[in-house]
Parts: sequence; structure tokens; C-alpha cells
Amino acid sequence: MKVGVLGSGDVGKALARGFVSRGHEVMVGTSDPPKLADFAREANCKTGSFAETAAFGEMIALATRGRATPKIIEDAGKQKFTGKVVIDVTNPLVFGEGPPTLDPSGTDSGGEQNQRTIPDAKVVKAFNTVGNQLFVDPKLPGGPPTMFIAGDDATAKRTVPDICKAWGWEVAHVGPISSAR
Repeated sequence: MKVGVLGSGDVGKALARGFVSRGHEVMVGTSDPPKLADFAREANCKTGSFAETAAFGEMIALATRGRATPKIIEDAGKQKFTGKVVIDVTNPLVFGEGPPTLDPSGTDSGGEQNQRTIPDAKVVKAFNTVGNQLFVDPKLPGGPPTMFIAGDDATAKRTVPDICKAWGWEVAHVGPISSAR
């Protein structure tokens, strides 16, 4: 499957490597594609703009800074997400004095906001509660860890668990996208 990963930080790179390791064709979307040339060679993937990557992917992973995600989706072109499974790995963290906080929290979530931003996409929240070093083939003392997923679309909630299981995770469906709170 062709997978578009939007975001080129550590999380996006870890996702790209994971998808490539399982035989997927991957493009990483970034604001400066030439800057990722070395990574693309090393990881055996392509790079492109956010718009190119959203068009490329049959499935899309959002690995952008949470609060920047709506603008990146807009820049990519909302219509390019229509009908696609979107794995939302974002966390809307606010950094300032003291520890980071989530905004929104409580009565809304980044996952819900992203689903509203791209209403014709099939958003599933996953991989946002673990460090990127554990995404693929996690080795923990108690055995396979559990990946919690939340989403509204039944088909997408079958697709994403297949990926999680292929990467070494057990899966727990925690409910609709509102369960991402």
C-alpha cells in the first residue's frame, strides 16, 4: 500500500521506517523535502510536499505537531484525504512555563478536531500514547503491549489494527474518536 506520512520529525521518520519495513511504499511530507534527502535514501522512501504526500498516500499518517496540524491539512488540500484511512498520531501539546499541557482537553480532542477538519476521511487515533522508539517490534518485559485506538469508521478500525498487529502490538478499541480525549 502507498502510505503518506505527513511530518518529518522523529515520529514521522519512525512511522516511515515502520511502514517501509513491512513492505509499504512511503512518501514523507515536509515543508522542505530536499532537507530529507539523506533520510529518504537511508529509509528507502520518497519525500514530497504536504500536498504531494497527501495525494500519494492511499492511507495517511498524521505525524505533525498537534496544533500545526489543521494548517498542514489545509496546505495539503482537504480533498486529498477524502475516503482515506488517516492514522492520527498527533498530540495537541502546548509548551510554556512548566510541563506541557493539552489543548484541547476534556470536552474535545485533537483527534476530534482533525476528524472535523477532514470530515470525509476515516480518522483513527493510534500511536500517540507511546514513544516512537516503540512503534515497531516493541520488546517489553510483560510481552506484547496494547495499542489503544479510537475512531468512528468501522473499516478504518479494521485496517489500523492490522498495521498495529503487524508491528507487534495487541489492539484495544476504546470507542469512537471522542474516546481520544
